[in-house]
Amino acid sequence: MRLILALILSALLAVPAAARPLSSDEEAALWKSADAYLRAIGRGDAKGIVAALPPRILNVFAGATGVEVKKLEETLVEQTAAVTKGTKFSELAAKRDGVNAEDAVLADGTAVTWVLVPTSFVTESKGKKARNNQPLLAVREADKWYFLRIDGPERQQMATLAYPFLAGMAFPAAAVTPLN
Repeated sequence: MRLILALILSALLAVPAAARPLSSDEEAALWKSADAYLRAIGRGDAKGIVAALPPRILNVFAGATGVEVKKLEETLVEQTAAVTKGTKFSELAAKRDGVNAEDAVLADGTAVTWVLVPTSFVTESKGKKARNNQPLLAVREADKWYFLRIDGPERQQMATLAYPFLAGMAFPAAAVTPLN
């Protein structure tokens, strides 16, 4: 019986509150961090892109793969550099209107604020251009904003492992539109 009550309490603690507007401090910090993240993408700065990932995500991924976090970060930087090499990113933008925050407390007591930020950018690789529209999960832990793409089931599942309150949520789909 105690186990069942503990599981129920744990699940309740991971449930987000209702959406609310961002405070002016949260909003200023979010857009400053989002702009820095988008600039890192635009420059193909693999270290900057990986540094914006939530530490909780890195810990979950490290635990699942058996690789220590530091080595995982190095590997992710190498892979990100390889993926972005030869791709030009432009017109990077985050939609700032109508972004509402939700709050949650994780089972370990960590308070989390999160928002979905619609983003768009143009990629050009091997002479082909495309406009990408993607939802970006922005998570605020310990007064710092982190970012995670959630543009597919695998990424959404990883986000759910780190942030259980996201389980069962429907996220906007990503869309890629060829431009030439």
